[in-house]
Amino acid sequence: MIKFFLFFSSFFFCTYSLSQNIYNLSVKLNMLDSIVFYSKNHINNKITIYNDTLMSINTSNNNLYFLKDDEQCHYLFLTNEALLEVELQQDNIVFFDGENANFSSFLNDFYNLYSNQMNLLSSEKLLSDEFEIKLYKLINEDIFNFYKNHQFSNSMTSFQKEYFKDLLTFKYLNRISNYLIHQNRDTLQGLPFYTDVNINLLNWDMLIDNMNNDMYYELDIYQNYIFNSLILFALNKYKYIEKSTFHKFNNYLFSFVLEHLPHQLIIPFFRNYLVKYSKFLDNIILKSVENFLKNTNISKSEMNILLAYVKLNDNTLDKKSEKKINHQFYLEDINGHSASLNDFVGKVLYVDLWASWCGPCRSQFPYAQQLKSKLSKRQLKKIKFIYISIDNDYDKWKASVDQLSIGGFHFISPANKENSAGQYFSVSSIPRYIIINQEGIVVQENAKRPSDDSLLDDLIRLIK
Repeated sequence: MIKFFLFFSSFFFCTYSLSQNIYNLSVKLNMLDSIVFYSKNHINNKITIYNDTLMSINTSNNNLYFLKDDEQCHYLFLTNEALLEVELQQDNIVFFDGENANFSSFLNDFYNLYSNQMNLLSSEKLLSDEFEIKLYKLINEDIFNFYKNHQFSNSMTSFQKEYFKDLLTFKYLNRISNYLIHQNRDTLQGLPFYTDVNINLLNWDMLIDNMNNDMYYELDIYQNYIFNSLILFALNKYKYIEKSTFHKFNNYLFSFVLEHLPHQLIIPFFRNYLVKYSKFLDNIILKSVENFLKNTNISKSEMNILLAYVKLNDNTLDKKSEKKINHQFYLEDINGHSASLNDFVGKVLYVDLWASWCGPCRSQFPYAQQLKSKLSKRQLKKIKFIYISIDNDYDKWKASVDQLSIGGFHFISPANKENSAGQYFSVSSIPRYIIINQEGIVVQENAKRPSDDSLLDDLIRLIK
């Protein structure tokens, strides 16, 4: 059942087009060497800006963009007709000027205050109904009070208010659909069984209406919501209940998607599919993707883009079928040096993905210490405990490591890095635990928590 947020009643493929006559973004770097400009979508188009710049950005299908300076993101609300002037200073200070300046400041405050809260909520082990209630309360009470009391709330235009309403709606729907698709999923099977999904938290008619709203076609949370929801409804309609029918279900899914999805969303959907589920795809499924796409009316250039993803996954399929680690993701040790899990080949690894702001993560550390105390010196030489933080704030990470006195090997792979550990291991919530054997092969992608007494036997069993 979909709820409507009470306070809403009080609201009345990215293209960088440099040929337009009207500029809508001005960036002044001051003392900064460069900054990266991104669209808030899955294609991850980016432009590195090295000088003070005027740009014309086509906002027909997306209004939300951001500039990234080191680890700090500065969110920008752009429209085709209005110039937003952005002046960057050192120490991650930014000044906005122009018609959309106040709303851009408001959005930055919103993301800074509530992104981590939503991430933390998603990491809790809750029933789907409990998760929905807590998420709804966070949006309808906490975020509403934030909006109501913000210094710029009264200066928003009706369009900006409507945009924020829609942004929250898609954040809500994205979080719900993402929680449903991952909540009871065995990570080795790829997709949940339909009996494990509370499909009543989504609404099919609302999904159809939203798929026709082209204003948000290139917004990441919108794309995610559409992607997850179509898969979930397909699972429900197909009655997917056995892993052995995975190939048949994928053929059904592709037909289902092509029947209901607008043409403009086909490429984002299949790109998302190939990236997120590549480890579960074999040559038969990849060939099906290609055949289904050939039956659409997408252009030759669009087809080549998607077939490039098929080829990429096909080339890496043999490596992924063994789930053998080729650790090509960003990893940095406590001293700021680049690192790799390849350095630990020959050891059994118990990998803990966590963050300083994650309460459930921190609550498991005492159990990890107890677990280590049960291992002999010989066993500790062969089993290594690896802690990878997804924090974006290095200082908070280091302070937490010192405060918690966590024994083991500590690394950081910030969530906002393009090639993070979270992306590599397809992590949707934390804490997440992974076991890698002495050959460097992932044997458990969603391992037991330290508080589970049977974890000890799982680790000892892998020692040779």
